[in-house]
Amino acid sequence: MKITYIAKRIFFHAVLILLLASCQKEAISPSQEIKTNNTTSIKLSEDELLRKVSFNLPAQNVKTAVSDNLLTLVYTEDVAVLLDPKGFDLSYSIRLNESFYNSALAGFSYTLPAPNGTYTTDWAGNDLKVLNEVTRSNVSVDGKEMVKLHLTRYFTFTKRYATSQDALSQQSILLNTKTDVIKFTSFVVFGKEYPATTTSALLVYTK
Repeated sequence: MKITYIAKRIFFHAVLILLLASCQKEAISPSQEIKTNNTTSIKLSEDELLRKVSFNLPAQNVKTAVSDNLLTLVYTEDVAVLLDPKGFDLSYSIRLNESFYNSALAGFSYTLPAPNGTYTTDWAGNDLKVLNEVTRSNVSVDGKEMVKLHLTRYFTFTKRYATSQDALSQQSILLNTKTDVIKFTSFVVFGKEYPATTTSALLVYTK
């Protein structure tokens, strides 16, 4: 029996489809490529490493006191940052920001001593190169010379309650709180903001 023209065409197309299927490569979707790229670690440049900031950070103490219906919390900010001496000299400013949002302190207003003998309210300076409360020293870390900037200052948080018992109850709650933390972020500024270093410190409430 002769193969008709139509049968030949069907056979030809079937063979062509099989050949194309066997030669086709596995495609990678754009979303897969993006996902792969997102997992690639980004290395800091030599310039950024020069200005990289690291922390020396103990637990942070908050002393509590109640007078009549006023609860007073004195937070001692005790933070040290370290960076390369050359990076320190080249830097315009070294910023340190603290965040109280993950602690009970976020619900209080605070005052902070100012250089002229007055006080600021709910505002704190953040340039470690100009703050009067910062002391500078040279230290060795794993055999490498570093500049250490040590900041110590006192935030006074206050809140007045309806009764003295309410103030005492809140003080008791704080004294039993073991999970409050303060978040710190530090970065160098010199024509641009260099990559920031972020860490957290435990808050310890005492009488």
